[in-house]
Amino acid sequence: DFPAMAEPKLKAAKTDDSSGTLSKEEILRLRKRHFCAAQSISYENSAPLQMMRGEGSWLIDEAGVRYLDTRNNVPHLGHCHPAVVTAVSRQMGELNTNTRYLHPTVVQLAEKLTRTMPAGLTRCFFVNSGSEANDLAIRLAKTYTHREKMIVVERAYHGHTDRVIEISPYKFKNNKPPHITVVPCPDTYRGEHRDPATAGTHYAEYVRKAC
Repeated sequence: DFPAMAEPKLKAAKTDDSSGTLSKEEILRLRKRHFCAAQSISYENSAPLQMMRGEGSWLIDEAGVRYLDTRNNVPHLGHCHPAVVTAVSRQMGELNTNTRYLHPTVVQLAEKLTRTMPAGLTRCFFVNSGSEANDLAIRLAKTYTHREKMIVVERAYHGHTDRVIEISPYKFKNNKPPHITVVPCPDTYRGEHRDPATAGTHYAEYVRKAC
């Protein structure tokens, strides 16, 4: 928990036309009407969760019940981290634009990031999502190697663009592109190789053979 954070004050969801609060059933109905069915809802087959707030590693529903968040990959520092909220709010109040203009903050961030990198890695691309970052990484790799073939781990998921769905067995399922090789996911609990002392060597062999 963040020591400076007060207990969240939960509010019911409201429409933007002041027509009152929406029940969970009404929210679900509107979502099904206006969202593509491919955008899944967690626990739709039992009781869809309605999350209203986040705090640290917790998600909080409309009734104030707290759930440990093991799913979302966005709040790396925790939901609503005070330092992040303050910094983002301050910057949004001053300027929100792309990087084609000069600005001190973005170059200072690039300098801080590259200091943590191995020698020779001195350039940054700032992107808006993991899908965009992975898509760019593939483009860079293909440009450098002049090769198409890629090795991916089974059940992997890398994003929503066409290029990264190609390397996401979780998404392409049985429609694997011909230039993609899928290798087993290391798993010492249910996998083929379960001895921690030797599993790494065995799973690495799948990659070696695929190269």
